[in-house]
Amino acid sequence: MPKPFLYDRVDKLYHFVMDPMPQFIQERDVESAFLLGFVGVYGVVRGLQWTSKNAYDKISPRFHENILPNLEKICIAGMAIAPFAYAALDPQGAKQIISEHPVYTFGMVGVYVGSLTAAIQDLKNRKKEDY
Repeated sequence: MPKPFLYDRVDKLYHFVMDPMPQFIQERDVESAFLLGFVGVYGVVRGLQWTSKNAYDKISPRFHENILPNLEKICIAGMAIAPFAYAALDPQGAKQIISEHPVYTFGMVGVYVGSLTAAIQDLKNRKKEDY
């Protein structure tokens, strides 16, 4: 089976963070991968949202108010559909990834949850600001 999507880069980042960690954390590789994926992508998405509001809006006025929410909605839909579409299109491949790469899988689940959380929070905060 070929390596999963971005496997080498993800593996390198995982070991960059995990190798210096204490042994008791390294022994919890699945939980650590989930947390690293969640926190990493959540921070990146929130940083991009901040940049959109505080920097990019100066280059492209109203980008943060008009375009970013639509991009977030598209990303939410894509993130919600992508794993299920892959599993439907290649059920054997999906099973293989889960069984052969459990740490990678849980890291990607963390990425999935973190990106959806950050985008949904931003959209909900926008609705609060509108009232």
